[in-house]
Amino acid sequence: MDQINILIGTPGRLLQHMDENPLFKCDNLQILVLDEADRCLDMGFEATMNAIIENLPPERQTLLFSATQTKSVKDLARLSLSFPTYVAPHEQAATVTPESLQQSYIVCEIDEKVGILWSFIRNHLKQKVLVFMATCKQVKYTYDLFCKLRPGVSLLALYGSLHQEKREKIYNEFCRKSNVVLFATDLASRGLDFPKVNWVIQMDCPEDVDTYIHRAGRTARGVFGKGEGLLMLLPHEEKIVEDLKNRKIPINKISVDPSKVIAPQRKIEALLSDNTELKQTAQRAFVNYLKSVFLMKNKDIFNVQLIDTDAYARSLGLIVPPRIRFLHKYNKNISPNQEKNEQDNVVKKITNSNNYDEGSEVTSAEEEESKVINNMPKPRTEKLTKKIPQFEFDNNDDSDIEDFLKVKKTNTVIETPQTKEFEQTSKKKAKPLTKAAVAKKILKKKIKVNTTVKFTEDGEVIADDKRDLKSELAKQLNNESVGGLDIEKAKEALQEEDKFDKIRFREKVKAKHKEQKRKLKNKTKEEDGEKDDFGSQSESDGPDLSWLPNPDKVYGKKESDEQSSSDGKSDDSKQSSDNQHSDDSDNSDNEIYHRPTKRKLIESRGIPQDSIAPRKIKKIQDVSAKLSVQEAEALAMSLLNKKYM
Repeated sequence: MDQINILIGTPGRLLQHMDENPLFKCDNLQILVLDEADRCLDMGFEATMNAIIENLPPERQTLLFSATQTKSVKDLARLSLSFPTYVAPHEQAATVTPESLQQSYIVCEIDEKVGILWSFIRNHLKQKVLVFMATCKQVKYTYDLFCKLRPGVSLLALYGSLHQEKREKIYNEFCRKSNVVLFATDLASRGLDFPKVNWVIQMDCPEDVDTYIHRAGRTARGVFGKGEGLLMLLPHEEKIVEDLKNRKIPINKISVDPSKVIAPQRKIEALLSDNTELKQTAQRAFVNYLKSVFLMKNKDIFNVQLIDTDAYARSLGLIVPPRIRFLHKYNKNISPNQEKNEQDNVVKKITNSNNYDEGSEVTSAEEEESKVINNMPKPRTEKLTKKIPQFEFDNNDDSDIEDFLKVKKTNTVIETPQTKEFEQTSKKKAKPLTKAAVAKKILKKKIKVNTTVKFTEDGEVIADDKRDLKSELAKQLNNESVGGLDIEKAKEALQEEDKFDKIRFREKVKAKHKEQKRKLKNKTKEEDGEKDDFGSQSESDGPDLSWLPNPDKVYGKKESDEQSSSDGKSDDSKQSSDNQHSDDSDNSDNEIYHRPTKRKLIESRGIPQDSIAPRKIKKIQDVSAKLSVQEAEALAMSLLNKKYM
């Protein structure tokens, strides 16, 4: 910083270097240049510019540049200018703006703006168009919406909340392309040089004449530059045209051909119904536009009350207009004062009225007062009690319905300015109820919150064991009426209650298991008890083989079967169980042939049982494991000789 000759920066960044950088010194500064000087010397930059000027040497040359140069002596005195010279070539010219710039404006309703802009873009696809809007949210919503509608030309958006790198990328892309539409806020109205811009459309009315000049100056730049400007105005905003003409800005009124305006209203509503994010951006754009109009200084041109909010919401695709909270608060704050002023005027009329004589009765004064009160403008919240209708019936003493239908007189209170002031003071004294206050009231009344009580059909309360406290410590803690809660005691009480909860849970699980076993037992009994019409069991028990002949009678009884019957107790038990299930009386016919065991089959074939000795083989293997190699070979040869002998 101590070796540079030229420094270009914004006021805030320049002041930061002066305060924080020890290498930055302005002792040798010779020339100070302020571009957009009227904006830099504005109230928004007043403190920053004063701090910068204090750090600069008094002997220097100061150059101020702006299309709308300030002439304020106060602003120029802050710069310590000596012998200032004002150079304004546009003041000698017939117009402030360039002669090659054709300017026109149209007057339309607020719900027609989107349709006119869409139709304009569709009819100028091969031109470079710059569209100015009032707020960032409007730019973002219009850009997102038109990208989804696809007009047939590339679209860009430039607004304040974007990152600096993205801003530069958008700026370079807009400069490079010849057929493009850029939606922008007043961020792009100053200090940016866009080459060969064909159209500058100001969709929203500018804040003042200076803003209009800077917006329109984005086109027709240079000596041979040409361009056109279009300003969209609402009917009550047409007053700004007089200010433009007073500043030597030639602007003509034109009309729009309604046959060429095609508003994609159905498509917009369909897109918003499908896309919730687009709907939210539309709601933000709606609210922020109304807020920008509300904050404008010139109330003769900008009036929120004259804007049809429902129509504007429908033009953005919103079927239900969002709630405008700041406007509701403003109306609430304004309306009581207006009503009070009106009532004070009425009271003055009553006191100054000399329509009756001094000797007249008091009733005439009361009648006059009641007439004036009846003619008072009614406030929005009507508190005056309505007149009670009088019903007249025939005087029949015998009828008992007369007293029932007769309307008795009630004390009607007529609202006067004094009573209303008393009500207003009482309302001011009453504090708003907070959540903490409501909770304290509930605690005072000892109302148990979020409790459910179950009743039987007879109306008796069903006791819930789960909510009853079991441990003595928890009961003691619950009965204590001391304010606050002892956390340590509460923890101990919860631990004691957890023990009882675990016991209750185990009992519940046991009962559940018992119920499952009982159901399973009943199910097996039902399956066993199921029989056909002929008395036989179901197919799940297996086929009925009682009709087959006895194999012992057909093939003869074998010895193995006799031995098995004598040796095997299990076989006898099986036969006895089979005999129990049979229906015939003969036991021999009911016996079922079972396959004999492996041992019995070997004996039936004549092979002695002693020859097969697995235990001996196992012992031989154990012995062979302990032998040496030579001994094992000798044993193997002896066994082979025995086998082949």
